[in-house]
Amino acid sequence: MRKTYLALCATASVFAATAASATVTPTLGGASGNYLTLNSSGLSNGGTQVATLTGGTVYTSDQPFADIPKGGIAGGTFLAAGPLAGQPATLTFLQAVSNLGFLWGSPDTYNILTLVTNQRTITYTAQSLGFTTTDGNQNVSQYVNFAASAGETINSVSFTNNPAFDAFETANFAVTAVPEPATWALMFVGFGMVAGAARYRRRSVTSVYA
Repeated sequence: MRKTYLALCATASVFAATAASATVTPTLGGASGNYLTLNSSGLSNGGTQVATLTGGTVYTSDQPFADIPKGGIAGGTFLAAGPLAGQPATLTFLQAVSNLGFLWGSPDTYNILTLVTNQRTITYTAQSLGFTTTDGNQNVSQYVNFAASAGETINSVSFTNNPAFDAFETANFAVTAVPEPATWALMFVGFGMVAGAARYRRRSVTSVYA
């Protein structure tokens, strides 16, 4: 059991070290095709709520100030933040996630994206992410992914405009959830049981051939 305890301590030390150097890495592209359902309540997966929505408005058709993101929208819905009714828009995840992806419609210079993680608040713009088009062209959309390294998790994402011209349109959300603490605990218990069983087998073999 002492070896098992030391192994668990070593694993905990690795988690602590990775937490200190955790990062969130954005990449362009990488649409998964397996998207969550977007509605006025937030995001869901097969009827299970994944994130709650505060502010913003979910539409099914073009508006005078918000167009459907080009490239197709899953479920026929998209989220618009501003300039009317309920901006900004914030999606708060019920379980922290390690990866977030979505379709960014008609990227513009005044679109501001804010990620809140368990360690920091990070702000992005279309320019800082390296989008080739940032002039609000309604015929352009860009899929973007944000991957958190070990030790960092994404808790919420907010969409705002500054100044509040037209809207910040998004759709086709996909996430990867982080296992809850109870799941990690079960994994550690499983590792301990496997290690204990292996040690017991070694003792049994020794006693037979002694």
